[in-house]
Amino acid sequence: MAVVDTGSGVAEIGRKPLVVLACGVLEDLLGRRLPAEVPVTWMDVTLHNSPKKLALTLQARIDELPEPSVVLLGYGLCGNGLAGIRSGPHTLIVPRTHDCVAIFLGSHQRYLQRFYASPNTYYLTKGWIDAKDEPLTDHRNLIREYDQETADYVIEMKYRHYRKLCFVGYSKEDVEACRPRVQEVVKFLGERFGVEYEEVVGTPELIEGLLELGERISEASDAFVVVPPGGEITVEDFLRGGEPAPQPVGRSEKDA
Repeated sequence: MAVVDTGSGVAEIGRKPLVVLACGVLEDLLGRRLPAEVPVTWMDVTLHNSPKKLALTLQARIDELPEPSVVLLGYGLCGNGLAGIRSGPHTLIVPRTHDCVAIFLGSHQRYLQRFYASPNTYYLTKGWIDAKDEPLTDHRNLIREYDQETADYVIEMKYRHYRKLCFVGYSKEDVEACRPRVQEVVKFLGERFGVEYEEVVGTPELIEGLLELGERISEASDAFVVVPPGGEITVEDFLRGGEPAPQPVGRSEKDA
């Protein structure tokens, strides 16, 4: 069980208010399932690109909470961006997965199966498309900031090793609605690197488990890390037998 420490803090959790701090990429998937009375802060999607900045920003939001709370973190370990986050007077709960792609797929195990079958896969979701955190917009921004030659070079360095682009939708309807925009990105990468395209319908299993755990902490499973008051998130909390420690890189840095 990935509970950092149990103790008396668990018995008190039921009396604490529930708060959500989550990456904006999860707004559709998580937001539609949140009770209206639960306060939520959608964090800037681009924080993924700098794990150190992600850690500092998320820690600041946790420290600003006005009373001891159960804080659901809508992240994975995310390039070690959550490593070192301190709970203070709060209880933190976070999905026990290295990459937030696993949240969309529904479990860490599903992500690992896909990773070992096709490791050079670039994943997109509606959240990343809406946030314009994808290669085509990246290229356009680079042209505006620098020039065509520089933009092409940077894109080559960041994305050339990908062999597949996989869009993970929340439903068949979601996949169909996003397909035109996703196809623009597929065309862009395909013309340069010959990537294949795949569509997958994920499941809300991990997100729904996170919400349920916020209400019934005693039912914590190894799918989540629970950090009691006075604790700290560590890389080791996310490791399972035989898994190597993930490298501390962000979404864009990982693509380099």
